[in-house]
Amino acid sequence: MADVRMKDIAKATGVSVVTVSNALSGKKGVSEELREKIEKTAKDMGYNPSKSEKREQSFVIGVLASEKYITVGISFYWAMYQNVAYEVSKKQGVTMLEVLSMEKEGEMELPRLMNEKTISGLIIIGWMSRAYIEKLVAISKVPIVLLDFQMRGIRCDSVMSSNYIGMYKMTRYLIERGHRDIAFVGSILANENIMDRYYGYRKGLEEAGIRERKEWVLEDRDLVTGISRMELPENMPTAFVCNSDWTAGVLYEKLKKIGYRVPEDISIVGYDNYLYGNNFADQITTYNVDMKEMAVQAVKLLIGKIKGDNKYWGTRYVDSEIVERNSVKCLN
Repeated sequence: MADVRMKDIAKATGVSVVTVSNALSGKKGVSEELREKIEKTAKDMGYNPSKSEKREQSFVIGVLASEKYITVGISFYWAMYQNVAYEVSKKQGVTMLEVLSMEKEGEMELPRLMNEKTISGLIIIGWMSRAYIEKLVAISKVPIVLLDFQMRGIRCDSVMSSNYIGMYKMTRYLIERGHRDIAFVGSILANENIMDRYYGYRKGLEEAGIRERKEWVLEDRDLVTGISRMELPENMPTAFVCNSDWTAGVLYEKLKKIGYRVPEDISIVGYDNYLYGNNFADQITTYNVDMKEMAVQAVKLLIGKIKGDNKYWGTRYVDSEIVERNSVKCLN
């Protein structure tokens, strides 16, 4: 006779594996009536925890990402997912990735991962609409952790890069090398990450007594489609601080086409330390997003919740350092 596992007890009692685990381990969040029912079912089915304990450590983590951001093999969020998958595998788990179309998100359609009820928890990578996240959190029977974005007012833990501090560091880096005419490139209303990076840029300027010039705050994408859209100012700054390395790469190509040299004529810094397949990648000075540590924190949070931790931890910010290359000219 095959060993009885927690998923067998969950099926027999009509609850989740997480609930069975919490009930049998004496953790909070399970009513006494339900706990007694689960314990009796386990006993009647011949459940032996000593035989099943190691096997039960295996779990499936769902990962949901928007098609706006993920492209297999070349995107920042694909690299982020790979870090998550690696961390989960180290914990004897496996991941299932679903790329959500913009159409499904707009129609508020649930991801297949949640409909199939095979996952123990869900990590959502990259910004999605508030209404969609609210719906997922409200109806989900498994814990959810947001990675690289947060939703204020929604009780859902998240792990993020230190966007505000990171861009402040990049702006200060330029100022310390003599630059005072510094433009910001990024569509501020596209998402909260870019907005936080913009305010980090503002802090750097104001702290140095430099007045912000509105004509030097540049859009880098269409807010609906996400397609690159960038217009250079008539009066050029000496440096551009870009909200991402992707944007920095687009800017670099645009400047090169009209005869500017980087860094001889114009300096550029980025954010992410991820510019796949672009010649500028080996040249750009940027802020490193510590994807590995962000994945570690997200997986740790989620596994804790799968095991019964019901505490709301809020947002964890992961700071990092500047990666210095040769895209900045020192004017001092």
